[in-house]
Amino acid sequence: MASATLKLPARLSPGDVTSLSRKAQALLHDGKDVHFDCTALARLDSLGVAFLTSLHKEAEDKGRKLVLHGIGGEPGQMLARATEGKPPAASGSGPRLAERVGAGAYALMREWKTVLLLLSEAIYHSTLGWRKPKTVLRGETVVQMLRLGSTALAIVLLLSSLIGFTLALQSGLQLEKYGAAIFLADGIGISMITEIGPLMTAIILAGRSGSAITAELATMTVQEEVAALRSMAANPLQFLMLPRFWALTVTQPLLTVASALSGIFSGLVVALLFFNISPQAFLNQLQGSIEIRYVVQMFVKAVTFAWLIVFIATVKGLGVRGGADAVGRATTACVVTCIFAIVLADALFSFIFYL
Repeated sequence: MASATLKLPARLSPGDVTSLSRKAQALLHDGKDVHFDCTALARLDSLGVAFLTSLHKEAEDKGRKLVLHGIGGEPGQMLARATEGKPPAASGSGPRLAERVGAGAYALMREWKTVLLLLSEAIYHSTLGWRKPKTVLRGETVVQMLRLGSTALAIVLLLSSLIGFTLALQSGLQLEKYGAAIFLADGIGISMITEIGPLMTAIILAGRSGSAITAELATMTVQEEVAALRSMAANPLQFLMLPRFWALTVTQPLLTVASALSGIFSGLVVALLFFNISPQAFLNQLQGSIEIRYVVQMFVKAVTFAWLIVFIATVKGLGVRGGADAVGRATTACVVTCIFAIVLADALFSFIFYL
């Protein structure tokens, strides 16, 4: 009744599943158990999970066993979640807390190292390497500006107007108690230009444009289109990243200006309707409070946030491994990482600009 152990590759492709299924069916037909050597298995997508779970059920129906030798890590966890229990074969104990923390810190350092490399390459090809031949489609930057930037204008204006309206109303009610409602113009103007405008625009674009970049690049990676570019001696970073880098570098500061102006306009409306402050008085007070350094801070933040979105989305998209489910995980990770990086960068800018 003994049977040979079938070795699983690092990743199960449709061809591997077909071949292994044929061999496993032959073993079960002969009344033998099915043994798989999983020591080389590094990734397990939905196709592999469906294959192993269905084969496990079929083996049980025939009174035989499916034994997975050496399964653990992420494949073992995915298989355990799919079967709502333990995987068919016993595996070693999971990694300890210190190991998980260390692995996460190492992966984070590796990703940020890649982000810095992308930054250096983007700056080089945008300055010193401008005259060198690049594999960039003509007009692709304009296309990306329309897709990633201009189509986000409506949602940026809407959300910034609502936030400006709420912020102006709440702060105006408190200032009116002390007879200082006119200073509403100072508060709403400075906050929208230096903080709310850049931050809200970046968060909106991280969820909208950043996820779109990651999903597109991850799909191209899974379908091996990126590998095809390399086989044609085309640099995927120049072909895929540079147009998006240039597009967001131009459009995000413009969207930030639109966001700040819409919030200030909402504050003007609130001042006129609720606190009887004339538009002329509001604008005069606003003009006296806004300094050029506030505008410089806005543009510095907008460009920095745009670069964070592009580089993090590119790293997540080109670094994806697995099948269709990996694309969804990469997109989710991109949005979460972008928002965290944007908030962290905004906090650092607060120390730099205000201390």
